[in-house]
Amino acid sequence: MPVPLSGESLFSWVDHLAFSYEVDRTQIMNRLGLKPKTAHAFRLARHTAELTVTAATSLHAGTGLSPEALRDMTLFGFVKESEGRLRRHPEYDWAPEETWSFCPPCLEPPARWPLRWYQSWAVMCPDHGRYMASHCPGCGSPFSPSILRSDAPGRCPGFLDRDDEPSRIPSNAKRRSKRKRCGRPLWEMDTPPVTDPVVQRTHQRLTRLIAPGSPTDEDEQWYTDLRALRMLLEDPNALRVRDFTCPDPALQERFTTAEEDIPPREWGETDPVITWQPSGSGFLSPMRRTTSDPRFGIVWEGQRDPVTQAAKLHVIGTVLESQDVAATVQEVFSVVSQARLRDFGERVPSYLGEVSPQLHELIERALAPDALARLHGTHPDGHIRG
Repeated sequence: MPVPLSGESLFSWVDHLAFSYEVDRTQIMNRLGLKPKTAHAFRLARHTAELTVTAATSLHAGTGLSPEALRDMTLFGFVKESEGRLRRHPEYDWAPEETWSFCPPCLEPPARWPLRWYQSWAVMCPDHGRYMASHCPGCGSPFSPSILRSDAPGRCPGFLDRDDEPSRIPSNAKRRSKRKRCGRPLWEMDTPPVTDPVVQRTHQRLTRLIAPGSPTDEDEQWYTDLRALRMLLEDPNALRVRDFTCPDPALQERFTTAEEDIPPREWGETDPVITWQPSGSGFLSPMRRTTSDPRFGIVWEGQRDPVTQAAKLHVIGTVLESQDVAATVQEVFSVVSQARLRDFGERVPSYLGEVSPQLHELIERALAPDALARLHGTHPDGHIRG
């Protein structure tokens, strides 16, 4: 039996078993005691997020893998019973149905993908030295293991818009044709090479944080500071980068000084479903066309983009690597809109109150009085504690 690769996700490994033995994924899950029933991909995605003790026991008996090996292939480890609907984790809003990003060359059959692809900081592939991708360049669909077809490994499982289907149904047809899947080979995508050393170092350190073993106090504090800066840059866009200078041309393209919307721009060579819009932080983010119904007009939905995220990690990594973090923060960031309590859903993340002392002043300036009051309310002394 093929053994899991180091850092591989449970979904990837079980999917590879089905490919190796040339059987349907449902059959291999039955053999492993995972009880796929009908929604086999959804259930396997659920197991990848949290593995019940019963399922883990079946896997151990059927494969001989140790509990530690099984746990390392999941996001949240073992649970006694899985809830009827998995609650979204604040760090993994998309999990477990979708990975945050993917490396195209890694999906060349037999496709295998690591658990770190579910991480929001997964912006580059250390094996291929290239930036990751987040969606299919043909149909715009994100890489979704929950709808990944076991009989078409490495190919886009998304559906084509009816307007894009090669064969249109006659206007006098009584029933609409079944929607066609995209099927584009995702491994053929060409993503930019990673040339920025700050992104490389930051990604390496983040990868070490999820490796087996306990992280050091220094690493945990560094990660707390990184999370805080990333949140203020992303949602609710309290901070703006004053100027973005980076030797990596792919990252430089993701920043604009313009305040207004910019004209739509294509992703890849032919991608009419993706346009780019600037955020309050100054970075460009992709918007995907999800509806083109004449009755409702075009509807756009925000998409993830590893290259944009890498550009943010470049800024954050540069700040945290500097000799004087407090001074560098003043040079790099401006507060454009204080984050209010409602921006956080009435719950200010506790880690904003656990940042290093050199970030205290920035947090005080970036949060509105109501958000600060709620954050300070968790600390009797009335001040942010590092």
